[in-house]
Amino acid sequence: MGATLSFVEYLENATSTATPTNMNFGSTLSANITPSLYPVTAGTNSYEKWLKLRFSGSFTRIENLQFWKSSGAYVVGESITWTGQQTEYAAPTESTSVYASAALPTADPGTANVSIGGSLSGSLTATGDSDFIILQQVITLDASAGATNQKTLVFQYDEI
Repeated sequence: MGATLSFVEYLENATSTATPTNMNFGSTLSANITPSLYPVTAGTNSYEKWLKLRFSGSFTRIENLQFWKSSGAYVVGESITWTGQQTEYAAPTESTSVYASAALPTADPGTANVSIGGSLSGSLTATGDSDFIILQQVITLDASAGATNQKTLVFQYDEI
């Protein structure tokens, strides 16, 4: 039996979590958002998504965590910022993120870009979590109403 991977979304505080079934962005702090009910207005940002990757099951080691957007074009005025190396929790905000400040990669990074235990070379040898992955959708004033589209986010790791 191999490792089992699940996502955990952190909400109001470090103990308020949900198991997301989607990663939709919106103007409310909630898991499993229906974007049409909580749209992100032009000139603003979505609430940050604070996620961890949880590994369980039977494995020797998990390492080399990589995360990127593989498909789904950005529309005019839309981008997603991120970080995969945050170790300390802070309440999600819809203000411009001080954490998720880099452009989300759009190709396989080839090496780890999500940390474990504060290190990109970190590993898990028993059930545990990655460090936080923080995502935020940024919508500029140039964006048209309802113009975003579906994206495919890919996560890969080495299991030994």
